[in-house]
Amino acid sequence: MKMTKCLITGGAGFIGSHIIENLLNPGQEVVCLDNFDAYYSPRLKGKNTEPFRKYDRFKLVKDDIRDKVPLNRTFEGVEYIFHEAAQAEVRTSVEIPMKPHEVNATGTLNLLESVLDSDIRKFRNASSSVYGRVEYLPFDEFLPEQLSPYGVSRLLAKHYCRVFEEDYGLKNVSLCYFTVYGPRMRPDFAINIFTKADLKNEHIIISGIERIQGTLPM
Repeated sequence: MKMTKCLITGGAGFIGSHIIENLLNPGQEVVCLDNFDAYYSPRLKGKNTEPFRKYDRFKLVKDDIRDKVPLNRTFEGVEYIFHEAAQAEVRTSVEIPMKPHEVNATGTLNLLESVLDSDIRKFRNASSSVYGRVEYLPFDEFLPEQLSPYGVSRLLAKHYCRVFEEDYGLKNVSLCYFTVYGPRMRPDFAINIFTKADLKNEHIIISGIERIQGTLPM
């Protein structure tokens, strides 16, 4: 396999660290860009990246996708971007609506603009919650009514990616995840919360008995 250089934004997080693991094992060169935001423990994120630091082909960059100047320096030699950095969690977005917009929408736009001046060949955007209120079944991809600031920010990022392919020729794809679970997942995930409650013989609290949530194993 030809060695390529890949940049993973949010690489210290749950999904990002798994992508890094699967790129390093076959011999690829990886740059991990993460701001170690305190939304959940930076110590856990540091633990996620610890096994990779033994590789000469791994580089950890502590920067923020909201800051354009450092981004331009990070792209040297990079051919592929896996964009996993995001401000997650619907409930948090209702309390602080500006932050998901700044990170998910403006941060993605910063990345896309910076990519135009680089040798990036393909951009893979991670997305979620872009489908709005389900008004019919089976539902399709045309559900525009968003239910949270988080969903709006993710939808904006996805639209920016589409526009940059149509207007600037940047090859990209957006993948919409549905509650991915597995090793290293965030401590605030329902699976973690339910499991801990069960082990402690505590009540499991569910918000609405008719809610159904799709899941995807790592």
